[in-house]
Amino acid sequence: MFYTWLFLLSFAASAAMANGLDQTLLTFVQNAVPEGRIVFCGEVASNETAYELFVLEHEASRGVLVIAGGTADPSGKPPQVLFADTSFDFALSQSLVAPEVLSQFYALLGITRSMSTEATDTASVEDIYPIGAALNTVLGPLAGFTFKSNSTLGILQELERSDAIPVSPNAAPVGSILVYPTTCAPDGPVFLGSVGILGSDHQMYGPDFRKGGGWTCLGTLESWIEKYGAQNQLFGFLLRARPRQATT
Repeated sequence: MFYTWLFLLSFAASAAMANGLDQTLLTFVQNAVPEGRIVFCGEVASNETAYELFVLEHEASRGVLVIAGGTADPSGKPPQVLFADTSFDFALSQSLVAPEVLSQFYALLGITRSMSTEATDTASVEDIYPIGAALNTVLGPLAGFTFKSNSTLGILQELERSDAIPVSPNAAPVGSILVYPTTCAPDGPVFLGSVGILGSDHQMYGPDFRKGGGWTCLGTLESWIEKYGAQNQLFGFLLRARPRQATT
């Protein structure tokens, strides 16, 4: 239901992006996001700052983009990229966006979420792109490991703080988790991140928003290394096996 609703929102918002946004802001966003589809979702004003919310869609991934400033901003500040990723989870945990602004963003997206900064037990299945929740369906039973975030930045942070074994993507064994975290700069560019698991066939697998979050092949390991490795932004991890429980 959520994916169907967002598709309808995207259709309506695309026209709003073409007809309702200031040309300066529109040009800034188009230049800042060189890949994928950009969908305008709405504006939130707080403390004399205007925040523009966009949904990004690139290949199997979907995410959010927040632009602060621009001609609609009372302060007259030029537009800048404030945040971008596959979820607002990381922005909330790191206080990158005010909770009252995030609350209105979630309302624009039709998502019901708590604004508590306390860590949740597990990644929510209701999100713009619940990649952490999808990974949990595989990693939980096999390795006893679950992510708390749906953000590529949050997932990378959780792996770095866990006892997972860092591995070189070039020599990643079967079952490795490869993370390409979302990257962005204030003036762009913005590149939406991705997370996948290396299968026994040497293919990368992950959830695809175009298939309702179902798992799909994301390409070969070599294609991931070629696409992301040159930017030194591809990280590999191997989870430790969960000890088998003794049987009686």
